Amino acid sequence: MFFSEYFGIDQHLLSEYGAVDISLVCDMPLFIDPMLIFNSDKPEHKKLHKEIIRYFHFLATKANSSLQENEIRAWFMFSEVKNNWLGYSLSGNGGLALGERYAQFLYNNIGFAISTNNISQSTHIEKIMLLYSGSGKDKISDLTVNLIKEFLLEYTQTFAINYIDDKLKKRIYVDRAYFNYETESFANKDYVLPFFINVNGMEEFILLTPFYFLREGEPSINRDDFIKNQERIRASIDNDVLRAYVNNYIFEAVRRYEEQQQRNKRRISERSISKIEKDAFSELTHEYPELYDYYIRLRELDTPEIRAISTTEVNYQLEKFLKNTNELISAVIANGYKINEALSAREEAIQRLKFFKHVIEDCDGYKNLYSAGKRISTEDDIRRMFRLVWYDTTYKVDFDTNNGRGEADVIVSKGQYNQNITEFKLASNSSLPHVFEQLKVYEAANCADGSLVAIFFFTENEFEIAKRVVKNAGYEDQVNKAIFLIDCRADNKPSASRTK
Repeated sequence: MFFSEYFGIDQHLLSEYGAVDISLVCDMPLFIDPMLIFNSDKPEHKKLHKEIIRYFHFLATKANSSLQENEIRAWFMFSEVKNNWLGYSLSGNGGLALGERYAQFLYNNIGFAISTNNISQSTHIEKIMLLYSGSGKDKISDLTVNLIKEFLLEYTQTFAINYIDDKLKKRIYVDRAYFNYETESFANKDYVLPFFINVNGMEEFILLTPFYFLREGEPSINRDDFIKNQERIRASIDNDVLRAYVNNYIFEAVRRYEEQQQRNKRRISERSISKIEKDAFSELTHEYPELYDYYIRLRELDTPEIRAISTTEVNYQLEKFLKNTNELISAVIANGYKINEALSAREEAIQRLKFFKHVIEDCDGYKNLYSAGKRISTEDDIRRMFRLVWYDTTYKVDFDTNNGRGEADVIVSKGQYNQNITEFKLASNSSLPHVFEQLKVYEAANCADGSLVAIFFFTENEFEIAKRVVKNAGYEDQVNKAIFLIDCRADNKPSASRTK
């Protein structure tokens, strides 16, 4: 399940080395934030950030001349480095790469990316994502991994040589391991790396990532945060003329709104004023892109806050997916699921779901749906945990399968015409009533019959909501047959150890 388990490594040893104990079943929902590399106190990390910026300056030099499409692909396009097992994937470690659209965008805007307008301390590659419409923490992380791949390979190799059994490591030739500035091309190189046999029967090497580089939330520099901090940015502008123009532009936008409301005898809304200010500020960036640099300068000064937030985020995720998951695995094993290969995909999915419900409700499994005293709040977390009850299966189990008509949570199958869909919902989800309409679409698209629904509730009120939604949908008679209401409450269960 985890790197430490597969390679027989003590988790404390991995932690002391500074690396995160990743899952080898699905991605860990963690992402590299390049600002954490920039503001590190370690000399090797400072050097690494300079190397990242060096490559962007190389791209800027190349962009000064007209490039052919194959040259843009060679230098500006980045493939996914899935070997670090970080990201969104619930089935393995595959994801979406930064493709040709991003490559062309970077080529056209590399000048913006490397410019600081003599305002921020340094160039930051994530600045380009303030303009890119497809930006997100996964994209920024993927970009950064490509540019620090050599560092991660050497970091992992050092650990492998010192701590991993010879049978579980080997010398592996890695594509695009580093960039050779003499040949102006990505070069291959061999490293001694940990490896395992993946679900496709292929050898796959693994990359470790320093805890210090990671966070769960959005990166320190991102578009939403930029807009949210527009007042703080305006106050930080040390160019008197620019500050006066920006403030006046926003003031006039608000004034026009207030006058219009007064003419129409309508209430002036503080929420509307806030939106108008943000929209006006965003409009100004087209004429004054240096506003981005004032924002970045602020983020450079926010080092203590950024470090504290990222540490809290990563610790929280690791508690959920290391501590809680290991305990849930123990509960699953202790209550042994009996496998019956003669069952249809639907029958098998029902049995596994009933078993999951049993472990959570009757075997203290509900405790693992809480972390740091807080209930798990996303359906994504629930789906990750449901993977645990699919051990030793010969059924094909796909999570978040998109066939063009939306993503079904889980599809269990044995052949094209023996398929079943299971949807996971929190009772607190406002879109819960929509799940039954969703399933009809998914069933038609996947040739599946008789979908299942698991609804998780954490309070008595949520339980009542779930029952009402099921009743209103006309499926009351399917409870415990195709619809499973799973009780995750922590205040109504005696300990399993006291009931045995």
